[in-house]
Amino acid sequence: MKAETKGDVRAVVQTAEQAGAYVWVITLVDFGIGEVKRSLVSDESYVTADAARDAGEARLKALAADRSSR
Repeated sequence: MKAETKGDVRAVVQTAEQAGAYVWVITLVDFGIGEVKRSLVSDESYVTADAARDAGEARLKALAADRSSR
């Protein structure tokens, strides 16, 4: 599990098994108020949990880069 932090809000990358394959799940959590703000699940499935985690971490980095360029 990898997390990007900004204040009490963290984006966490996890993997989940789905129909014999794996997907990444990115969850945005506000720990200050104890609330899940949003979750994204990959449309694509991966053969291993490591492959799903790597793809999820890459997606999170791309989302963070997109946000910082605004």
